[in-house]
Amino acid sequence: MKHINFFQLTYYAWLLLMVYWLLAGMHTKITVKKETGLNRLLYLVLMFVAFALVYSSRLRIGFLGMKFISPSVASLWIGLVIHLCGIGLAVAARWRLGENWSGTVTVKRDHELIQTGPYALMRHPIYTGIFFGLLGAVVIQGEMRGLIALVILFLALHIKIAKEETFMKQLFPSYTGYARRTKKFIPLIY
Repeated sequence: MKHINFFQLTYYAWLLLMVYWLLAGMHTKITVKKETGLNRLLYLVLMFVAFALVYSSRLRIGFLGMKFISPSVASLWIGLVIHLCGIGLAVAARWRLGENWSGTVTVKRDHELIQTGPYALMRHPIYTGIFFGLLGAVVIQGEMRGLIALVILFLALHIKIAKEETFMKQLFPSYTGYARRTKKFIPLIY
């Protein structure tokens, strides 16, 4: 397995996700309301820090570079499967949103509350997919900086989720019932 660079494969999966995001983002409904720039800046900076911790080799210093998982064939494959499942979930959820999607917290003209597909199980499957995508990369990498990155990413996503849920509750009276029936992030757990 030494000839396969599992960590490099995660780069390619993120790249494919970004290409899909850009192409699909060209076909969305018109925005009628969006979040403030300061709120967006906060979670974007946190997300950037989280991804930099995992993917910047310059941060492999001291405690941050210490291993918490010794690389093995099993850990590499498990990490890759977690990563690809996370990316797959994010893509499936994005596809399901269709024209209602936006990279920022927004309300679209004729916005619809999607409750099918991955949204039947959890309210924020794109964020869940991104989290598990990074988790898989962290398992492959196996360094302490990855664990810190996951905490930071979790915080960033929850800042965005809080704002998004505020918008959805204002827009859809049925959102409160939907929130009672589904978990926020991980089906049956949280």
